[in-house]
Amino acid sequence: MSQTYVPPTKDILNTLYHAAIITSFAMLYSMLGKKLIKFNVGDPAKPDLLDFGKLTAVITLSVATKDWLVNNKIIPNDIVNTR
Repeated sequence: MSQTYVPPTKDILNTLYHAAIITSFAMLYSMLGKKLIKFNVGDPAKPDLLDFGKLTAVITLSVATKDWLVNNKIIPNDIVNTR
């Protein structure tokens, strides 16, 4: 059984791509929450349990949105093909 070698550059680029997508959605959901329902993720300098819950909700929504967009072939799963 031979394993396919993936150059590290592809892994780095794909990781940056996924991080940018999730970060963009997290920022979008945070801004929408702040404007529409007065939802604030909290002060990172003084986190409490409620802030962690809010941040978890924003990240969960972001990942779910990214997965939905990938499953519906609206955005690619990876920008650099590993095959």
